[in-house]
Amino acid sequence: MGAWGYSPFECDEGLDVKERWDDWINGYHAIGYDNAIKRFFEHWGDAIRYGDSITNNEIIALTFLHLDNNRELPKKLQNVAEDAINRELEENELERWKDPEKRRDFLVQLLEKIGGIRKKPKSPNIFLDPALHYRSLAEAQSKLSRAYSKLKSSKYPIGLSKAGFPEFIVTLGRLMEHRVWEKDAKIYMQARAERSMMLAVYLAIQLNYSQDELEKLLEKIRSHSK
Repeated sequence: MGAWGYSPFECDEGLDVKERWDDWINGYHAIGYDNAIKRFFEHWGDAIRYGDSITNNEIIALTFLHLDNNRELPKKLQNVAEDAINRELEENELERWKDPEKRRDFLVQLLEKIGGIRKKPKSPNIFLDPALHYRSLAEAQSKLSRAYSKLKSSKYPIGLSKAGFPEFIVTLGRLMEHRVWEKDAKIYMQARAERSMMLAVYLAIQLNYSQDELEKLLEKIRSHSK
């Protein structure tokens, strides 16, 4: 994520939302307000429940656009915006911005404007330790394998969250789609392949793959993308 300054449009995802809003509401590809809002929520999926930074900032940008255009804020958007703002008010998120203090002031004011309250963000899961998602590696292997099987065997396309994957993988999926989900098909396919290669290299580093093992994995990704 690129963030500079403090306003909703001083980050990549905020600018993406503004561009889509202009296109869907007033542009050549206009689809109407109700359909535009529906499309935003479909794109976010279950990420609105735990809020990775990309989703948080997209929600905040869309909320600001409503206020800036004197549009009534839908209750559904108001609720998720309150949670997103509170998550972004956490110190570790504020520190990502060039001017954390101005960012804090902006978010507090926005929270007040939408009638929200300052509160501690909810944890999406009950952890034995904040760094852990599963009780053991055996449980992790079992549940991840089960989620993969459900995803692959479904007769209809289902999302990562519905398949049972944890928020880490759902967030990773969001990052894989970031800024390419509406691109030309060729650009989309290459971007996906490039990002898969990056993940493969990272995995190879973690598992201490040999150079030959890495090359085979990269070649498999390249062949699969053709």
